[in-house]
Amino acid sequence: MSDDEGSHLISSVERGESGPWTCPECGEYAVESGQRFEQGRVVGHALMCFACQAEVVAPA
Repeated sequence: MSDDEGSHLISSVERGESGPWTCPECGEYAVESGQRFEQGRVVGHALMCFACQAEVVAPA
């Protein structure tokens, strides 16, 4: 995913919206979010399309 597309999706995760979202790459309604934890704190967000494997990762 491009940085702009990924930023839009990451912003929606940070606002507390829940997916799935439509993938900007393939158009499928298959983007899910996940978080990376260290010592019990969220340190990163990841979004991945399960249809085409496009992904974006951003710090929390």
